[in-house]
Amino acid sequence: MSLSIVPKKLFLCILVCTLTACASSDRSQPLASDDRGESGIDTITVPEVTTDAQDLAEILAEVAAESSQTRQLSILLEALAAKQEQGEWQTSALLLSELRRFTHRLSESQQRQIQFAEAQWFASQKQWQAAKQSLAPLLAADDVAPATSRLARDIAVQTRQPQQAAQYQLDYLAAAAEAEASEVVWSVLRDAHRPQQLTATGDLASGWLALLQAAHEQANDEDVSAIQGWQLRYRSHPAQAVAQVLQQNLQPLTSQVALVLLPLSGQFAEQGQAVLDGMILALGELPQLQIVVRDTAKFDFTTLSEEVQRAQADIVIGPLLKDNVSKVDGATLEQTATPWFALNNASELGTSPAMWFALDPEWEIAQIAQTLVERGYRQPLVLAADSNSGRNAVNNFTDAFRDLQPEATIESGYYRTPEDMKTIVQEKLGVSASDARIWQVKIAAGKILVDAEPRSREDFDVIFLPGNIEQTRLLKPFIDVNISPFNQRIPVYATSASHILRDQLSENDLNEVHFTEAPWLVPGHPRYHELNDILALRSSWGYSLARLAAFGHDAILLSRHRHVLAALPGFRLAGLTGDLYGSPTALQRELDWAQYDGHEVVAE
Repeated sequence: MSLSIVPKKLFLCILVCTLTACASSDRSQPLASDDRGESGIDTITVPEVTTDAQDLAEILAEVAAESSQTRQLSILLEALAAKQEQGEWQTSALLLSELRRFTHRLSESQQRQIQFAEAQWFASQKQWQAAKQSLAPLLAADDVAPATSRLARDIAVQTRQPQQAAQYQLDYLAAAAEAEASEVVWSVLRDAHRPQQLTATGDLASGWLALLQAAHEQANDEDVSAIQGWQLRYRSHPAQAVAQVLQQNLQPLTSQVALVLLPLSGQFAEQGQAVLDGMILALGELPQLQIVVRDTAKFDFTTLSEEVQRAQADIVIGPLLKDNVSKVDGATLEQTATPWFALNNASELGTSPAMWFALDPEWEIAQIAQTLVERGYRQPLVLAADSNSGRNAVNNFTDAFRDLQPEATIESGYYRTPEDMKTIVQEKLGVSASDARIWQVKIAAGKILVDAEPRSREDFDVIFLPGNIEQTRLLKPFIDVNISPFNQRIPVYATSASHILRDQLSENDLNEVHFTEAPWLVPGHPRYHELNDILALRSSWGYSLARLAAFGHDAILLSRHRHVLAALPGFRLAGLTGDLYGSPTALQRELDWAQYDGHEVVAE
């Protein structure tokens, strides 16, 4: 068996570490951590310990003093394991480099040990994709070591792949000699959204998986006594304490009254009415909930507590506008023990509602970035308007993409006017430079005829257009005509802003554009006929107001399931705006994908 011990990518990183180690001897760099701040995982969260040059010199001197290469190899491997255990990642990188000369003298177990160390080193530098590549052969082996499953779990947590993390957690439980703390195990398993697709072997792992499945069954009203049944079957399982808490927290809510705060007059009356229409649509499915509505354009927020008592409200939903969200005194509401569910991004306003939900464009852009990474794209080009919103979209996409693929090459281009679009497309695709080279060749050739076509760049593998439908419609033809006929077509992705309601509009210019969208607005959705009914009733609406109606529907849905999400963040609610999941203070929304196929929009 042959194996490259230190790949070129790692060797270059080691050189960087070697050059910077001495210059950073007084600096501590934190390693990978779970951004959610809720996980008990600490495998790759050891603080960076700077390289001790004297200690390293002693190790290398001990190696040099040995005449036996077998003994030299043993010393280096033992030191490598010890240094990684202590978080001395720079030293471990240098030891990995030193081990290069033993490539052809390694046993199979030593090869696996070094490959695992490489994966740990990449993970310590937050190079998740490289770490996954190093672990892949180890995970494909017949006998996967517990430490391998544990590291794979931690990487999956960091890269926001909860389903994979849960499977690796179960694999680790099946193979580990010592059980982890229950709170650590559950912090991983609770985020999985498809427990029926997970597998487990052994009594310990099987019991945990059975509890996760029972929790989802009870949360989904499939079996109201599922957790109680688990408690009877697994009396001595270490997850009994977790099950007891779940049994308490997953009890269905009783009948409730919600005080809803929306703008129903003034400048934003149409938006408020759209949200209210969606809420009324949801009430047909949830007869246990009644709503009392107040118009925030005429509401005195200093009297909110009195209004809560007057309406005998069990929860406050709203306001919708940020200016009004900042007027809510959350502390006073907390004193009345009334949960507050804000309908806007309250995290930006310094307020602390029990839950908040918004059609936040950052969520949509982050999902697009994650999907592109998952589909294997590594070199995206982003073309956006030269405006605050355009630059914010590019920055959000870049941050989200690089968070998952740190070594990605991301290029961006900005346009101010429609006239700029052709120029920026030709510039970024390299056509302008190719035209210039052809012109120079023709000048040099003199009277000799030169027949040549400009060539576009081949390094971009996907293009993202975060603008509105008018911008996307103008850009897409420029992209199509500037891709060389002998090059592969570059797929084009956009946001839901490139999907609007215009019955007489031809969309040929948008052909093959992929975009994210609220499921309700994608043809083929089970409730698509209800969308058409509302659009017929509200003839002045476009899809932007239809999305707000879907938002109102999902706000009611979330208010009735907030206790479920608090106990089981991986549980997914099939909302009209997308799949909804996550804890009440960190909600996530996963949209559907669609694309233009000639004149039609089709689901992917």
